[in-house]
Amino acid sequence: MNAPLPQQVKATLNVSLGERSYPIYIGKNILDQAALFSPHIHGKQVIIVTNEVVAPLYLETLKCALRDFEVDTIVLPDGEYTKSLDTENQIFTHLLASKVNRSATLIALGGGVVGDITGFAAACYQRGINFIQVPTTLLAQVD
Repeated sequence: MNAPLPQQVKATLNVSLGERSYPIYIGKNILDQAALFSPHIHGKQVIIVTNEVVAPLYLETLKCALRDFEVDTIVLPDGEYTKSLDTENQIFTHLLASKVNRSATLIALGGGVVGDITGFAAACYQRGINFIQVPTTLLAQVD
């Protein structure tokens, strides 16, 4: 039986993809709700990828919500130019140096560039690791 969702969640959209199904939570001030994240994190390692604009606004709130996990962060520069193989290499180097394993979860905290680059890294690292998207812009939410 699933635990009830926090009252800040105003709606949940379920994307039905068989084994790969996932929920989309919609609400105000839900970033600090550990109950929304915990069921989707498979191991103890969590790496939050964000950028220098979003980090000061939301990073600490998310880290506090994930205090039961081993949380590491990667803060990228802001801008479309960040979407590059050089940035992917920086992420892979960080993951390898931190001995991130296959049960880890990458969380993209940011707009479209952060979501794209983190999703690609999650798909490629060790033949794919868990990925959670936390969009902070309207365009990223639609993507």
